[in-house]
Amino acid sequence: MNDKKIILSAAGLCKSFGGRKVLDSLSLEAAEGEVIGILGRNGSGKTTLFKILLDLTAADTGSVTALGLSPDGSGRLRGLIGYVPEKPAFHGFLTVEETLAFRAGFFPAWEAAKAAELCRKLELDPKAKAGGLSKGNTAKLAWICAAAHNPRLLLLDEPTSGLDYLVRDHILNGLVHELAEGGRTIIISNHRMGEMGGLLDRVCVLKDGRISADYSADFIKEEVFRVTLRGTARPPADGVREISRSGSLSELAVFGREKLAALKASGLPDGTEIAPLEQESAFKAMLGE
Repeated sequence: MNDKKIILSAAGLCKSFGGRKVLDSLSLEAAEGEVIGILGRNGSGKTTLFKILLDLTAADTGSVTALGLSPDGSGRLRGLIGYVPEKPAFHGFLTVEETLAFRAGFFPAWEAAKAAELCRKLELDPKAKAGGLSKGNTAKLAWICAAAHNPRLLLLDEPTSGLDYLVRDHILNGLVHELAEGGRTIIISNHRMGEMGGLLDRVCVLKDGRISADYSADFIKEEVFRVTLRGTARPPADGVREISRSGSLSELAVFGREKLAALKASGLPDGTEIAPLEQESAFKAMLGE
């Protein structure tokens, strides 16, 4: 964490629904100014984790501290966090500006001028009815609602899912701007993390209800390799995953120079090719895709 102040700490979180365990002793820390990607398949518990952090649902067991508060059902913690849900929803009969005025009542630090400026930057008509907005414009409105009260902690649940290129670009530019203002901690959940790669400090893999891997962005850029070889299938090993196979030709993702050195020492066939693995493929390999 580089000795930065820890502003979010979750320890031993468990949550079950109808007998199905969604979170299983999950622990996570986030430092001030850190941008963390939570990478997990659909249904892996990303949204449940966010709802616990937001005090919208209670964990069965475990503890959370965020921004100096613990969830207590009062709504105080929710008022300090910016949140973009995967499927934003608004009162359809309100205009954009009426929606923003309504939301302002829940956030003591809300800045109407910032909300208006974000509408202008995102080319969102304040007079448009929320119920008539396209998916892209609904996403823009959700981003404004999340950012207008200048939260120190932002939780973004699949913030660009299903959006076209131009809208994704707007949202990502908004992220860059929030980071440039300094000190923001941002946690982004996504099952496709490639478009976020340049913003992230760390990527945590959520699997089987817990954080199964935690990699720095520098590690993903510099320490993940593609090994292409011919021969019999190799048994799974820690830090080595097969990402494709065609006949006798297979491609492996190898996480870390030490793992690569161990693989070389085990004996590789002539003609084996080793190259850096591009980020999007590295993210897929983390999920076992």
